[in-house]
Amino acid sequence: MTPLPDLATSSLERAPAPAHRSFLRSLRLKVFGRRRRLLINRKYQLGCALRSVTGAGFLVALLVFVLNQVNLETSRDLQQMAPFMKPDLMRWDRITFLSLILGSVVFLAGVFFLDILKTHRTAGAFHNLRKRLEEIRCGRLTARLALRRHDNFPELEKSFNDAVASLRLRTEGELATLGRLSQQVRDMIREQDRGNGSAARTLGETLLQALEELRCRKAELLQP
Repeated sequence: MTPLPDLATSSLERAPAPAHRSFLRSLRLKVFGRRRRLLINRKYQLGCALRSVTGAGFLVALLVFVLNQVNLETSRDLQQMAPFMKPDLMRWDRITFLSLILGSVVFLAGVFFLDILKTHRTAGAFHNLRKRLEEIRCGRLTARLALRRHDNFPELEKSFNDAVASLRLRTEGELATLGRLSQQVRDMIREQDRGNGSAARTLGETLLQALEELRCRKAELLQP
């Protein structure tokens, strides 16, 4: 007898993932794509983020100083009008100053994180491009660049793939030329074996001309 399926187990296996996990996963994919690392190029990303925080920090510090001076001046005026409010006003000054400091820290942390996200999209694109260039250096002309949806410089994808396609097309043409030259060499050897020197010489001259044309095309690639 065929055992009945465990309905409880089947229902658990088909149970959808919790809503918060699905939301977090979709948010991560929108922000980072499918990359699992936030820091692709640590030196570049941290350097950019620290420069942004330094510039913003100077402006925020200036703003905090101005606002705190305005608040202290207002408190002094109120203390002159109502001396009995001095303890409360001093406590309020401390709370205001601490609030300004805390708000500045939160703001700068947000600037740092957003700059990391922005540079992540640039560093990720160039990391991908570097890997594809390494494939080409190893002689694999099947390399194809595919950037993430949110990566910066999306025009690199088309330019790179067009360049590789051009190299592949040129290589295919050279392979076809080499195939024809190989056939001419075989024909020349066959005519030589037959004792037909004039035909072998004609084939040799044709082969020499084809090799010279191929050499000239290769030399053009080295011209500035």
